[in-house]
Amino acid sequence: MSFDTKAFYDELDGYFARYDNEATEKFLLQSLDNVENSMIISAGCGCGCGDDGSCDIEGGISAEDKEWIISRSQGMIAILNEMACFYRGISRWPECIDAFTRLKAEMESCGLTETDNYALVILNLAGAYRLMGDYEKALATFAESRKILDANGKNDPYSTASLYNNEGLVYQDMRDFTKAAEHFEKALEYMRLVPDNEAEIATSLSNAAMAYYSAGNMEKAQKMLDESLAIFSELDGGMNPHYAGGLNTKALFAFNAGEVELAAKTFELAIEKTRLIFGENREFIIGCRNCAFAYSKLGNEEMSKKYSDMAAAAEAKLP
Repeated sequence: MSFDTKAFYDELDGYFARYDNEATEKFLLQSLDNVENSMIISAGCGCGCGDDGSCDIEGGISAEDKEWIISRSQGMIAILNEMACFYRGISRWPECIDAFTRLKAEMESCGLTETDNYALVILNLAGAYRLMGDYEKALATFAESRKILDANGKNDPYSTASLYNNEGLVYQDMRDFTKAAEHFEKALEYMRLVPDNEAEIATSLSNAAMAYYSAGNMEKAQKMLDESLAIFSELDGGMNPHYAGGLNTKALFAFNAGEVELAAKTFELAIEKTRLIFGENREFIIGCRNCAFAYSKLGNEEMSKKYSDMAAAAEAKLP
């Protein structure tokens, strides 16, 4: 029984399109179980296995069994990669790291540690460490990914931009905003070289806007944010996964400029998009608290309590 990669991604895309995280998780877990347990290798390999269980794979494995091994590994890698990124998106850290650990082990067992795809897995794992607040481990893991890509001569604009962008996020979280802005500018420079790449350009613009704002360059920050939001509003029917982040940045700018009502309404829009796409994750909770604070400043205690309660309820459900 071979793993049908196209059918897997087609069905998974359907779950993502419905923004049903519970159903998505169930599908991923069932898919993994199917791959692990439903494909049974034939009992006789015909190679003269030893009494200790050793087996001369290259000398005696059948073509059918070899196809099974390859298909099983491809399925495991595809599913575990999607699971790791899915759990990262909904802030389920133990499951996220477990999926990444299993994914790395599967790729290592297949001799894929020097491939670009393995470097991408390492990059995604580094992103998870950043979101968990382990910045030292995140930067070290990003460096590991860069080392693999450099060794492969993979210095294409997209890979280079992704690394600069992700490292910039770490420096931003560390509150080194000048270094963060420098990294985001480099990421944007490379992203603009990639055709049909509007979503990534918009994300880089939004990240750079926040870094410049925090560094005190308000004019440049606002210009970059306006360009970013104009792009996001046209992508995926306004439901691009990174749009909410840009809206939260807009709300923050508005709040600090004294436009508190605009800030509250913008926080609400970002909260709704976050919930639809990712569920009630950590970003959803932060958005609710920001919105509650904005409504409190407006003297609307009813709305402030509503969003405070939403944040508390969502946080209570997190692992």
